[in-house]
Amino acid sequence: MKVEIKNKNVLFLFILLLVSLLYNYHEIILRGPWFPHMWRATDCLSIAVNYYKEGLNFFEPEVHWTGPNGNGKTISEFPIIYYTVAKLWTLFGKRYFIYRGLNILLVFSGLFSLYKISYRILKDNFWAIFIPIFLFSSPALVFYTNNFLPNAPAFGLSLTGIWCYFLFIDTGKKKWIWIAVLCFTIAGLLKITSLIIVVAFLSFQLLQTTTDFRKYGFQITKQLGKFIPYILIGTIIFVWVKYTDYYNSTNNRIFLQDLFPIWDLNQEERNEIWKSLYFTLLPSFFNKKALAVIGILLLTNVVFWVKKGSNYLLIIFISFIGAALYVLLWFKAFDVHDYYLINLLILIPLILLGFLSELKNRVAVVFKSKLLKLIAFVGVVTLIYLTTMMNRLKYDVNDPMLKYDVALSEAEKELYAYKQYKYRNTTEALESITPYLRSLGINREDLVISIPDNSINISLVLMDQKGFTDYGYVPTKGKPKERMEEFKSIGAKYLIVNDIDKIEHQEFKPYLQNKIGEYKNVSIFKL
Repeated sequence: MKVEIKNKNVLFLFILLLVSLLYNYHEIILRGPWFPHMWRATDCLSIAVNYYKEGLNFFEPEVHWTGPNGNGKTISEFPIIYYTVAKLWTLFGKRYFIYRGLNILLVFSGLFSLYKISYRILKDNFWAIFIPIFLFSSPALVFYTNNFLPNAPAFGLSLTGIWCYFLFIDTGKKKWIWIAVLCFTIAGLLKITSLIIVVAFLSFQLLQTTTDFRKYGFQITKQLGKFIPYILIGTIIFVWVKYTDYYNSTNNRIFLQDLFPIWDLNQEERNEIWKSLYFTLLPSFFNKKALAVIGILLLTNVVFWVKKGSNYLLIIFISFIGAALYVLLWFKAFDVHDYYLINLLILIPLILLGFLSELKNRVAVVFKSKLLKLIAFVGVVTLIYLTTMMNRLKYDVNDPMLKYDVALSEAEKELYAYKQYKYRNTTEALESITPYLRSLGINREDLVISIPDNSINISLVLMDQKGFTDYGYVPTKGKPKERMEEFKSIGAKYLIVNDIDKIEHQEFKPYLQNKIGEYKNVSIFKL
């Protein structure tokens, strides 16, 4: 029996690895930050690099960008990944594959956990493999798993936490509930939205406790004991949120940590975000046709529940309500931020598991049907193909695999071709400029002004240089002289320009007189 289980596990891991190779993970893992959302990726990378280079206290992270008080101290999510990466770099050297690899490991652990959960519920290896592989055809999940952002790792930890919770139920061993609490806590500290499933479990537990109370009366020890893990998770996250608010208020507040509810926007703004969400973000989240099928299965689950289905179907419905509330409360973020959708992917395996479990109990012959499995197999292979083409296009429009593409639009190809061309002719030189800067006597701590760069950290991280970009300092926007003088007053010593044609304003001219170096398309001036 153990050999059979081991062989099934190996089969799933082999398929997961094979799909990853199709997505070009083996080459991408060696690369630095990349678009889309290179802005946010370099913010994460910046914190890790500063931990590594400066040996910072865990609770005092910094970025390369410098605020008005002369430092880059700021916090976004719990920095456990950044700090761990920094320690690994200390042992093995600064390698991008270590960072990307850690994130991949956390997500793959979650997908393997989902496989185990699916097999536990369905007792069918085909469907157990199908569900996590189907989930891993999400373009957003595929792109951000092999990346630097914490959203996908948080999702992976949440899935791992669910499996540990099931192990506790099956074995009664308390170690599993505490490992589950650890996974959920870290997931929530990384991204609070990864706890949608925990809130659903809590709500379901409250409903069960209410039923038990009516049947057996109030048993304080037994009933309250069930909620200790939830209280612990909530307390730790509350304390962390309070600390981040304090830390940022006394240093630099540059990351989005507030609510962005739909009711704070006017009708025109809502319409624009709805368009962006439907036409741009949703295809990145999951294939629209596949989502339509998932929607039908959700409605089918409602019918199953009405017709005396399992009470566990309530967890699906509660999770759906939680996801809807999340979209409404953070609606403004869905203008361009597709990674905000990643933790909503939990709905897909929940709906599939609910449907297949009910199908197995009600119409076993259909559940076991080879025709249904063939349709599912063709569907998931098609989704993997589509995501393979898109993921490879994002990194290289000349990828040899793209000659097999029959699905990408010309608009998509032109968009990424333009982005990659622009990057090669402006920003790419910054990836290798650091030794040259040091040869000019520019130290890492010497504050520089790096333009043009609308992001917080992209150019600064690539150069590993502290300083300023076009980001922030709102009162001086559109006023080059005032802006440059303010940067100089904080300590800026050099101006680094990666696209001199963009520096057209007359007020820049006095700062372009003392040129001390040139590297490819990059010009360096001493202020």
